[in-house]
Amino acid sequence: MMETENEDAFVKLLVSHQDLIHAFVISLLPGCSESEDVVQLTNEVLWKKRHEFTIGTNFKAWSLRVARYQVMNFQRNAKRAPSVMFDEELCSLLHQEMEESEPTGGGKKLAMLNECLSLLQSKDQELVLHRYWKKSGLKAYAKASGRSEQAVRAALYRIRAALKKCIQNKTKHSLTGA
Repeated sequence: MMETENEDAFVKLLVSHQDLIHAFVISLLPGCSESEDVVQLTNEVLWKKRHEFTIGTNFKAWSLRVARYQVMNFQRNAKRAPSVMFDEELCSLLHQEMEESEPTGGGKKLAMLNECLSLLQSKDQELVLHRYWKKSGLKAYAKASGRSEQAVRAALYRIRAALKKCIQNKTKHSLTGA
């Protein structure tokens, strides 16, 4: 009887966190057609390991950690194929942000980030793309763009600050209904 209650509780947790898991995987694999497969693999692993989870503990943290490992495994296997993926530093930051967010807020924040990114000038979008999706360093980007590495770092700092402010403004407006 207790086993059935635990499985029912686990299923409810898994279902209620699907949007968050889905948004998290997509945020780590933007534009990747296999992201749905990674979500499905994550669900399979969560189900297989359900006996390792204690009902009443932090399901969100546990499920996102499993999802992150599935994304990392996918990225390792996909390194042979040319594609655009986030580096490990950004994956860690996104994981932390999603873990701290409300269960339904992850998709909204991701949508806000995409909206704010679209408002950037094309050269700033290019710098963000280079920094967080491509694997070459800022030194190479600075040389290719004819700017100093310090100028590129300063621009990246300015862009991140602008994105943060944009998201904060959008969050404030969505809370006030404006």
